[in-house]
Order: sequence, then structure tokens, then C-alpha cells
Amino acid sequence: MRCLLLAALVLMPGLASAQETRPPDPAALVPAAQRLTKTAVEGTVTIIVDKRLARKPKLPPQEPDYKKIYDDAGVIMDYPLDVKLSTADPRYFVLRCDSGGSNDPQCVFSTSKNPEDPGAKVAGTFFVIPGDGCVYSGGHNDNMFDARKIDCLKDGTLQPVKQPFSFAGLRSKALKRLTLYADQKESGIVTTIAPGAFVEVVLQDGDFFLLRDGFGLTGWAKLDQGRQQATEIKGFYYAGD
Repeated sequence: MRCLLLAALVLMPGLASAQETRPPDPAALVPAAQRLTKTAVEGTVTIIVDKRLARKPKLPPQEPDYKKIYDDAGVIMDYPLDVKLSTADPRYFVLRCDSGGSNDPQCVFSTSKNPEDPGAKVAGTFFVIPGDGCVYSGGHNDNMFDARKIDCLKDGTLQPVKQPFSFAGLRSKALKRLTLYADQKESGIVTTIAPGAFVEVVLQDGDFFLLRDGFGLTGWAKLDQGRQQATEIKGFYYAGD
């Protein structure tokens, strides 16, 4: 028994470390017992919602005309569900998701099914609606990585919440030599990362990105955000037009 206890104590730090390095699961914002998962736009968009907040969409008589607007533009559009954003708000929002003009999915939260009503547009490939008045979203589209965002109800409308930084958490490898600086003025070099070596894009602050090397050193680097193919870090490229 004593040996088993010692073994458990030895393994516990490793287990804790493994849990800390796991990427967060967006679906965890909604308890599993109440979770409803819907897909739209031919499976490219996923919506996770507390099922007590959702109902089947009530399609309007003009829906074929509305859909034709998208079809003529070569855009896929779906009404996956109607949803409440808050348990304290009795309103149902129409959720209208589309593929975008250049494969850059988005969902529109609106009180009208009419596509001419702009509503609140939120770009992304996944959306989590737990019922706290906010929509949590993410996806690698019209950006450089799978960026996480939050939009919340304010004054009756859904509005984006500004973050001090945009977290990336992209663990990959360098495609070219990268220089990490102590600050965004590039006044002092911390270290360099060789091509093929581990690199993590930790977060974004405007034109600069905080990078981490395999040893754990961090520094700022100004990376190219205008290319649609990865040239500096594998998996780091602009997805969209």
C-alpha cells in the first residue's frame, strides 16, 4: 500500500502537467447533460448551445427568396436554430449562418430572418452559447490562427468585447530563423529559433506576436500577416481574402 502511495505521488506532477497543456475544450462552457450540438454550412460551422435555450427555426414564407439571394452569390446559407442568448432575456434570436464570400464562415444573430437586416455578424467556425448573454466563438478564418472571441449583449444588442491581447496557443515549428526581441521596439534580442525547431505563438498584440521557444524563453517578433501560405511558422497564415 505504501509503495502504491509513493508511486501515485511521483506520477501526480506529471498528470497535472499533462492536464495543464491540454487545449481548452470550448464545449465545456455548456454542461454535457444540457449540451446541444448543431452543424451548418455543410459541416463547416458548429454551434454548441444549452438545449433549453434553443428551438427549431421558424422559417418565414419568404425563406426561398432569401435563400436565392445567397444561392445567386454562390454562398451557402442555413438557419440551424433560433436561440436565446440569456436565460433572463425572453427574446429568441434568429441564427443565420453562411459560408461567406470567400469561404470565411460567419453567423448572424438577428431578430429578423430577413438577410437584409444586418443583425450582429460574428465570424468563426464554432460558436458556444451557454446562456450567460454572451457568444463565445473561434476559428481560423479571416485571421492568422484560431482566434477566440467573445460577444455579449449590451443595450439589447450583441456587441464584441475587446481583449487586451488575442491568445493564439499555436504550437508548431519554425519554417525560417526567427528572432525574439525583449520588447516591441526590437531593442534587445532574447534568443533565436532555428528552422525546424519548436515554436509556440502565444498571443498577438497588433503587428507583434509573443513567441516561446522549446526551452521556455519568450520574446516578441513581428510576423508577416499578409500571406495565405505559411512562410515563417507552420500553420501560421492568413485564412481568407
